[in-house]
Formats: sequence, C-alpha cells, structure tokens
Amino acid sequence: MKVFVIAAVLAFVAAAVAQEGIKLTEAQHNKVRGIANDCIKQTGTNEAAVLNLRAGGFSAVDENAKCFAKCFQEHLGYLKNGSVDEDAVNKSLGPLAGEEKVKAVQAKCNGATGSNDCDAALERYKCYYGENMKILA
Repeated sequence: MKVFVIAAVLAFVAAAVAQEGIKLTEAQHNKVRGIANDCIKQTGTNEAAVLNLRAGGFSAVDENAKCFAKCFQEHLGYLKNGSVDEDAVNKSLGPLAGEEKVKAVQAKCNGATGSNDCDAALERYKCYYGENMKILA
C-alpha cells in the first residue's frame, strides 16, 4: 500500500481518535501538538490551514497543507518509506478506537492515492475523517 492518514490532520502516540468522545491524555495531546508545530514549520503551512483540516475543511487545501498531512503521519510513525505501517497504526490507535474498527478503516482508507505523496496523505486523512477517525486531536 502506498502512503497513509490524519489524515489529517488531521488519518495520523495517538493522533487519531474516534469522534465518539475518546480523549487523549495530556502527554499525548502535547506530543501531537509538538509534531503539528514541527510540521507547520517544515511545510510552510499555517495554523489556520491545519485547524481547517482538523475541522474537515477540505475544499480549499493548498499543497503546503497537503504536505503537512504527510509530515504529520510520518512523524507519528504511521508512514514509512512511502507506505502505511499498519502495525504502527494498529498499535497506536487500536487501544483508543478498538482494533477491529481501526482495521476496518485501514482496509477502506489505506489504499487512497493522489497525484503525489502529499496529495495521497491528504486523501487518506479525508477517508479516515469520513470514517469518524480524526488524525489530529
């Protein structure tokens, strides 16, 4: 499978949580925030674009925001050498959202592609988001 989620911002220890109210610990939240800040700097995007992605605003996403999704997923360990590391995703998200749900979402979303690696990362995030999985918390 090609590149992975957060998506998003976004389906990117625990950067993805189910919308049913699963909460990150303070340490997990701080880790996610630190990764997001690093990726904002690396990709040249801005916090407003990231918050827009997090809220499901996909209509006006530029290349920098797409590359943010890729950077974020890589920093979480979900994306390695252009491929989704399903074991890393399961290890991280399974305890938060349920292993069977994570596997079902991966089966549907991990094969999403795009015109380049950044675009593909955003497409996977959008899929996870649509499946009630948020990459950023």
